[in-house]
Amino acid sequence: MTALLNRIKARMTIHAHRRTRRLLDGDYSSVFHGHSLDFDDLRDYIPGDEIRDIDWKATARHADPLVKRYVAHRRHILALVVDSSRGFDAVTSAGADKRQLAILMAGMTGYLAVRHGDDVMLIHGNAERTIASPRKGSEAHLENLLQQILAESGDEVDGSIDAQLQWIAGHITHRMLIVVISDQAPLGPAEEATIKRLRAQHEMLWMTITDADLAHLPTASAPFDVSRAEVGLPATVMADPRVQAEYIVAEAARRNQRSDLLAKLGIAHTEIADPDQALGSLHSLLWRHRRGSR
Repeated sequence: MTALLNRIKARMTIHAHRRTRRLLDGDYSSVFHGHSLDFDDLRDYIPGDEIRDIDWKATARHADPLVKRYVAHRRHILALVVDSSRGFDAVTSAGADKRQLAILMAGMTGYLAVRHGDDVMLIHGNAERTIASPRKGSEAHLENLLQQILAESGDEVDGSIDAQLQWIAGHITHRMLIVVISDQAPLGPAEEATIKRLRAQHEMLWMTITDADLAHLPTASAPFDVSRAEVGLPATVMADPRVQAEYIVAEAARRNQRSDLLAKLGIAHTEIADPDQALGSLHSLLWRHRRGSR
């Protein structure tokens, strides 16, 4: 069964013209630094390829640039790190389903890796447990990983992305590309220490699925706590302009703290609220990582 992955591939095809698809492929392939490769043959240049890989002699005999293609001695590993706890049984600031959006981002990134011939694994869970999948490079395996994220719906334990990152630090020794997909939970000193440790060994990218904007939820109707879905916002709370103003300031400070911390640690970061932003956000994230790490 490839229901989730087929929907993701269809979305990529609909929303990405050929040039964007080529850019995505090129940006993904350039995430990994160094070759450790053997020359194989030549192919057309794709925006995002290394300039140093252009074969200028062969290019001079053709109308379009040609780059050297290599055969890797080993496959790369993409680790999708997902907070799949009950915090994702909610909506984003754009009203989208957070879990479905996390699956979309994981599926797009994983599909690029599989197309590139790399292995994909999933590390997910909550504050009390972490589940790690084997690493494989097939579409069927990627579909299974996406189904695991979906199956965690209804989890009764809060999330803690630090728990999954700590698991990697304690169990993984080989170099990977780590793509973190979390919500807007605070990143404190403990998370910073763990990220620093992982950043020294691995390539890291960070995707934040936004939380609902309480200042614009209907009062006394929309639930704001996924653990108590029957509870709505009291009309006397967010209807107060002073409360709304303080909330907006506090949320902006929390958002800036997260972005500033990841920037300080040299990790490319993006926020996603709407499925229609997914492909563009992924392309921009890969491009920023490639530009920032050189």
